[in-house]
This record gives sequence, C-alpha cells and structure tokens, in this order.
Amino acid sequence: MGEQLVIAVIVIIFAIVGYFVWDRRYHGGTQGDFKPTNEVFKDPTTGKLTRVYEDPATGKRQYREEA
Repeated sequence: MGEQLVIAVIVIIFAIVGYFVWDRRYHGGTQGDFKPTNEVFKDPTTGKLTRVYEDPATGKRQYREEA
C-alpha cells in the first residue's frame, strides 16, 4: 500500500512538471526576435488558427493563436 502511494505521488509530480516544460517549449518564452512565418494552421486541439513564429538567429519556433 505504501509503495503504491509513493509511486502515485511520483507519477503525479512528473506529470505536473512535464506539463509546464512542454507548455514552455510549445509556446516559447518572450526572449528572442521572433518573426511571423507564412505557416498558419488550425490547431487540432483547440480548433483555433495558429501562426508559427521563428527567431532567425536561433531557429527556435513559437506557435501563437491568430487574433
């Protein structure tokens, strides 16, 4: 019983931390000189139009909802 509780707590902690890491990677930070690209698509999760932004210096990409 005690081992199962410890494992459950560890799984929950990893899930929470993983969500925030994924969220930051998907949406990106505010650092950088991000320029909009011509890539626009309908996000299958939210159903909203999403544009890809790219920092030419680093190649990092961000995905932002279109207004």
